[in-house]
Amino acid sequence: MTGNWFGLAAMAAVGRGMLTALSILSATAALGQNSLQGLSAAMQGGQEMVTLDLAQGLSELPPGFVLQSPARIALDLPGMLNQAGRSSFEFRLGRLKSASLVQSGERLRLVLNLQESTGYSLRLNGRSLVVLLLPPAGAAGAVGNVGAAGTVLAAAAPLPPAGSRTLEALRDLDFRPGTDGAGRIIVALANDQVGVDVRQQGQTLVAEFLQSSLPEGLRRRMDVTDFATPVQTVSLSQAGDRVRLVVEAKGAWTHTAYQAERQFVLDVAPLRAEGARGSAAAAFSGKKYRLIFRTSMCAPCCR
Repeated sequence: MTGNWFGLAAMAAVGRGMLTALSILSATAALGQNSLQGLSAAMQGGQEMVTLDLAQGLSELPPGFVLQSPARIALDLPGMLNQAGRSSFEFRLGRLKSASLVQSGERLRLVLNLQESTGYSLRLNGRSLVVLLLPPAGAAGAVGNVGAAGTVLAAAAPLPPAGSRTLEALRDLDFRPGTDGAGRIIVALANDQVGVDVRQQGQTLVAEFLQSSLPEGLRRRMDVTDFATPVQTVSLSQAGDRVRLVVEAKGAWTHTAYQAERQFVLDVAPLRAEGARGSAAAAFSGKKYRLIFRTSMCAPCCR
C-alpha cells in the first residue's frame, strides 16, 4: 500500500511538472516570443560558422550590421528571449574571438567580436540560424556555397578591392530630442551594408561611413543647443572615400550606437546624478520622534 502511495505521488509530481512546462510554452507562444536555446561555433571549409539554436524557426531575416572598429558583427532578434543559460561565449576560433548576448526588453542582440572586420552570410536550417563569416575576398562564391545546407536569406559582403568601389550616397540626416533629455542623431544610409567606424575623442563623437559620398544638400553643420540635450552641434563632411559625422557634446553623458537596416542611430544621453536631498534621505531611516524640553524640569538636572 505504501509503495502504491509513493508511486501515485511520483506520478502526480511528474504531471504537475509537465503541466508547468506546457503552461510556460503556451504563454510564450501566446506572446509571440521565441527563445535562444544554445549558441555554438565551428569551422566549415576554412570559414567560421556560428549556429543559433532556437525554440522556433525564423520566418524573416533579423537585421544586422558590421562595425569596422572595433571589428564586430551585430544581429538584432526581435521577440527573442535568451534561454541559453549565459550571456557570453569565448570561442578563439580563427577570426572569431567571442560572442555576447544583450537582452533589451523583448529584443535580443547577438554581438560577434572578431579579430578583423569581415562580411557575413545568414542561413536558415530548420530551427537554427547560421552565421557564416565570409573570407576577405570572393564573398559571392562563399554565399553560393552555403545554399545547399539551408536557405540563404542575405549576405553582408566585405568591401571590394580599392579602385573598383562605387561610393554610395547618404540619404538624410536628422536630429531628434528625447523626453529623457537625450539627443538622437539618425543617418539614412544607402543600404544595410555600409560599414561604420565609431569612436569617442574627448567630448566629441566621430562616426565614419565607409565607401560613402555626401550630397551637397547634407553638407551642413546643425546647432542644436536649443533642445537642452548634451548634443551641441552635428556636422557631416566628406573625408576621402568616407563621410564623417562629428557630434560635439558637453557635460557628463553616455552614448549608444546601432544600425537598423538602412538607418544608423546615435543616442547621446545625460548621466543622471542623485541629488543631495535623495542621498541624505537614504542615510536616515526609522521613526521620527519629537522631543519637547521644559525649562522648569531640566533646570535641576543641569545644576
